[in-house]
Amino acid sequence: MKRLLIILIMLFGIISLQAQENRFLKKAFYFLTKPDDVDSTRIYQPNKACFAVGPFFSLQKAGFDVDVNFSVNSDEMESVSGVSSFSMSETPCKKIGVEVDYGNIGFSYSHEIGAPSAIAKRSLDFHMVGRSWGVGLNYFKISNPFTSGLTLWDEHDNVVLQDKFTTDELAIMRSLTIDGYYVFNNKRFAYPAAYKMGMVQRNTAGSFMLTARYMQGDLYNSPEAVWDTYNLLDCFSTMQASIGGGYSVNFVLWHKDPVGPRDEKLRNLTVNLTAMPVLTFFNYLKTTEYLYDEHEVYDGRVVDRVWCRPVPNYIGSAAVSLTMWRFYLSTQFTYNRFYFRSRDAFNASQLEIPNYVDDLSFHGTFHDWMLKVLLIYRI
Repeated sequence: MKRLLIILIMLFGIISLQAQENRFLKKAFYFLTKPDDVDSTRIYQPNKACFAVGPFFSLQKAGFDVDVNFSVNSDEMESVSGVSSFSMSETPCKKIGVEVDYGNIGFSYSHEIGAPSAIAKRSLDFHMVGRSWGVGLNYFKISNPFTSGLTLWDEHDNVVLQDKFTTDELAIMRSLTIDGYYVFNNKRFAYPAAYKMGMVQRNTAGSFMLTARYMQGDLYNSPEAVWDTYNLLDCFSTMQASIGGGYSVNFVLWHKDPVGPRDEKLRNLTVNLTAMPVLTFFNYLKTTEYLYDEHEVYDGRVVDRVWCRPVPNYIGSAAVSLTMWRFYLSTQFTYNRFYFRSRDAFNASQLEIPNYVDDLSFHGTFHDWMLKVLLIYRI
């Protein structure tokens, strides 16, 4: 009897797991194809999911700016203050790529065109977007010369030294971003309408939104460049997790539904504006110094790992889309700014700086913007 009871419990558990799995697969299928419970007077969706593919052109500018402030207080010399600054950015980088979508899932890849850098600039993007929520992953890498500077001024704010140097070697910056959103007014507002082909906004509507983002940025300076720069550190990495909210609105400037079974030429012109301030509550920084003597550069060693204070940051986007029959044309602009700072990123003893150098503080900004023109054909 006990064995029979155990067998029945196991069978019930297996059936329950299968039912749970089927419900999950059904919900996933709905999300990937055609979410239900929409206000059809505001949102239009195709009857079924389909493949869509098309080329795109993008113009992107990414980079960072970092300052290390310090002061020098010694009995043998006059007290001075200073800042060691370094940065890397690029002139707008032109890329071409291709995007492949199925329903609300999409993947895109782009590559630099024109005069490519020594390490080619490329981007990868994967996203799942819907009315209620969506997630995305973006990765890009750039390589450009590294600019370093040093400025010293005395206690009367008179500049006593100012110099700047740009390396011949290339530094590398990499950025990985994972983010997601949730739309409150998801029955009447289709956030992806101006960015993806899967949905069309019939009438102007907006909604408050929640967003979350994880960003990791890495800077690798060339070991050969340490001979000629004034950096107090040579490489660094930052990891940031942010959460926030904002508002997004779709302005429908022109819309005409099909008027008959033979009329498939749905025509729609939509403009989207989105503003998303966020609070970066998880802010981690790792700094690295190269070891070297007068003859050789050694491997880098980790100087310190610290938690930086929470800071406000900003995410914004805008888009204009034209939907007509099987074609979808979208022009998109995105802007990201992520700021980090710490007074404890490193100390004089770790960097083997004389003890009369103190008040070290570190602050900087990762920033990038991108303009993208996408033409999609629904198969």
